Amino acid sequence: MEYLACAGGASNDAISGSIQDSLVHRTQHDSRPPSALRIRSPGGTMADADIHEIAPNLCVIEGHHPHRMWEDPDIPTIAVYRGASTLYLLDTGVGPQQRSSILAVAQKHGPADEVVILSSHGHIDHLGNNDVVDDIAATGKRNYFPRAGRPGLEPRTFFRAMYERGAPYFDYIDGLDLDADTVGSLLRGIGADPRATPDTIARLGDAVEAAGVVPAISKLLPGLVVDILLSTYPPVHIRAEAIHDYEELGPARDITIGQTTWSGWSFGGGEVHVFQTGGHSAGGCVFYVPEHRFLMFADETTGIPIWADTDPANTIRTMRGALEMMDSGHLSTVCAGHRPMLPQSNDEARATLNGVITGAEEFSATVRDGIAKHPDGVCIDELYAELVSAAAPESMISVLKRLQFPVFATFLKLTLANECLLRGYRQGRDDKGRITFRA
Repeated sequence: MEYLACAGGASNDAISGSIQDSLVHRTQHDSRPPSALRIRSPGGTMADADIHEIAPNLCVIEGHHPHRMWEDPDIPTIAVYRGASTLYLLDTGVGPQQRSSILAVAQKHGPADEVVILSSHGHIDHLGNNDVVDDIAATGKRNYFPRAGRPGLEPRTFFRAMYERGAPYFDYIDGLDLDADTVGSLLRGIGADPRATPDTIARLGDAVEAAGVVPAISKLLPGLVVDILLSTYPPVHIRAEAIHDYEELGPARDITIGQTTWSGWSFGGGEVHVFQTGGHSAGGCVFYVPEHRFLMFADETTGIPIWADTDPANTIRTMRGALEMMDSGHLSTVCAGHRPMLPQSNDEARATLNGVITGAEEFSATVRDGIAKHPDGVCIDELYAELVSAAAPESMISVLKRLQFPVFATFLKLTLANECLLRGYRQGRDDKGRITFRA
């Protein structure tokens, strides 16, 4: 789920631009006929499930960027490539619109000897249309998936654990600035009377605080967020029983492209390479199509540790590898699963890839410097408050603060806690019994 991972996936300017887009209400989906094939040339504005042609046999299918997590889901951009006799689905996305677009592309190319789903990682927004192969004419059908991502195939359990990881380290409500209209939207998402007004919601908030029950609600919030998030998605058809691990093909092997060596697997005699990169999540992969010098990052643009299994160092390594491939002439077009990175090439692509690197490095340095100011240790609640209050307008901290719950990123406090745990900062306790971190 990348609504929680977009930040750090591009330059700050690009991210800030996407913020404005994310705040625009887009509750009505495109009303075109389900089987319509709409093709746009590279560089055009994209909309939900539009088909964006990179080449006659390679396209990406646009996802959807949410304005509020609990009102509409974050649907990823996916890719479809027709090799000599195989149709490759590079993730299947989620929801009927993307499913219809996949089928339209498959129909355009005609029957294939085989349809192969190559999954990038274990988050349901990338796996929800795995059953689409039932409606594609082909003799053989296979689905491959990174073994380390299997916990994600139980999404409710998986994401509750990810969100609740922060419970020992911070208060989920303290510092969470929500207006009454936003809270009302959240409450309606779990069944509140739609007639509740912002004034009513504001009075409820005052009463809850006065009653002293906020700490109890704080403990319930992570699980509640996950339940609401999952309820916003259309029905998913993961087909876990039909998924094979990439590792069943054998251990990941070195694949050298120009001067750059990756680790992964090849399909169709090298028509598609799957590079295992593990930045966004455990086992995470990117896809490379040599014929068109095209690299699909899926969610592997996460430069900050939004999840417990996010490894920004691997993301940086992936970005640098992609830049090397551009330098050697083996890569011309890149794309990612979520905004702000739609298909890009040349200087635009380079700027975005470098933005991932600089954003990741800036965030880590900012946290390190913040902790260094407290030789006796600082708790996450206080670190969050200090970093947010001191952040420059376009710094990574400010960007992440604007993107955090309830737009589409995880609560920044959770990211800070994950960063501290990832870097191995020493833990202690303050005079209130809260866990602290120090260098």
